This record gives sequence, C-alpha cells and structure tokens, in this order.
Amino acid sequence: MRRWLFVALLSFGLFGSLSVSLGVRDAVAEEPLLLVELFTSQGCSSCPPADRYFSDLAEEKNLAVLAWHVPYWDYIGWRDPFGLRVAERRQRRYARRLGEGQIYTPQAIVGGKEHHVGSNERAMKKGLRSVRREVAKHSPRLSLRRAGVRDFSVRLERGEEAKRNSEKGVKFDVMVVLYQASAETQVERGENRGRKLRDANIVRSVIPLGQWNGEDGEEMAFSLPAQEGGFDVVRDGGFVVVAESHIVGEGTTGATRWDFKRGFSPQGS
Repeated sequence: MRRWLFVALLSFGLFGSLSVSLGVRDAVAEEPLLLVELFTSQGCSSCPPADRYFSDLAEEKNLAVLAWHVPYWDYIGWRDPFGLRVAERRQRRYARRLGEGQIYTPQAIVGGKEHHVGSNERAMKKGLRSVRREVAKHSPRLSLRRAGVRDFSVRLERGEEAKRNSEKGVKFDVMVVLYQASAETQVERGENRGRKLRDANIVRSVIPLGQWNGEDGEEMAFSLPAQEGGFDVVRDGGFVVVAESHIVGEGTTGATRWDFKRGFSPQGS
C-alpha cells in the first residue's frame, strides 16, 4: 500500500558557513554523476521493492545513490534503526522545491529535478535518461582530492551552460553525505514483521560545508569522522558531496562520490 503523509512545508535549515581554500595539487576530475535519492522506511510495507531496486542502482558507477530513511513511520510499530530527522527535513524541502503538497514513501528524487515512486522501475529508468542529459549540460562540476586517510577537499566549477545562463549572486549549498554501503535487518514488529530487509547506501550522517557562490576553482576541505556507533565510513561505506541551488530552473545539483566499500573513486586517485 502506498502511504502518503501530508505535511506543512518547512525549509531545510542544514547548512553552516565553513569553507576552506587550499593551494595544493589539482583535484581529480570526473564526469558529473547523477544524484539519485530514495526516501524510505523499514516501517513501510511498500518500501522493500524500492529498496531492492536501489540496491542495484548503487552498483552503477555513474550514479551517486543515497537512501534517506525517514522516521515518521516509526509510530506504527517498528523503529527504523537508520531513521534520521535530517532525512525528513530534506524530503520536506524537496516537496517545497518541486511544488508538491505532500511527502510519501518510497519516494525517489532524480537529479534534484523529478520525483517518482521509488519502486516504479519503468518511470525511474525514463527519469534517469532524461535528467542525465540535463545534468551533463547544467550541473556544477565537482572533483575530489584525498589529502590523508580521512582528509579530503572538493573543487567546484560551474558547467558551461550554467556559466552562460546563471544569474549573478546565485549560491549553492554544499554538503558531504556519509552512507553505509549495505545492511540487513530482521524486522520484529510493524508492517514488515518477520521480514529480513536489505538496504543499500544508507545515509548515516551529514557534514555541511557551507555555501559556494559559483566562483570557479573554489575548494572546500573536510575530514571524515572516526568510527561512531559501530559505523566507520572508511571501512563500511562511502560519501557523496552534493552542491545544489535552491532556485527552480537553475538546473543545478552537482554530485561526486567516493565509495570505499565498492572501490569507486575518481580515476587516478
């Protein structure tokens, strides 16, 4: 059963203002990755098919896949161990950005531009094809440099189309999203009682890097946290760096990824 949750649209107040410029060797550039996000919950009986589909998408090198587990279904009997309030805030922010009056699970967001039912593979494949072309033309280019075991920097550049068409003064929020590559959970209560659920690219935490004003070549430095609560991103998962504008029509969600678990990293790194 597809579940809908009507909510008041709230802004996603996540980002701080930290940015550090670096003067070391050039970062390693890659083709822009298409960001694909799933809003899901272990408490929702409609979500397992979408979770399985996104597990397959997570194996594709040209996609940056994130599964945001929302906590608003916890009340029906099962507390999702991966549920995050920041996931719910992000989903609400998308509802506002895309002109929707509701949020639901399983909801997929493709490139920050389209939303689909996450288990509808036909609609998802169509969306992946159409939005990929937009990403190639409009999105910012992000490239990563590794300076230590847990120390990185990201270099940000506008795409050619964005350079010509963007209004001056448009800013981008930049964040690092840490994810766990995979997990299995035996559900004991709720709608999925008795099922063993398999999840992929589970968002565990977010590091806000601040705002980027669109100036080419700016770099932001960040460090990955040490093991916390049994999760170590360097051992168990990876991260996605996202740069996104909040202006409708700006085109613009850029992403790059470093996946320690699967061995996906920028070429030459």
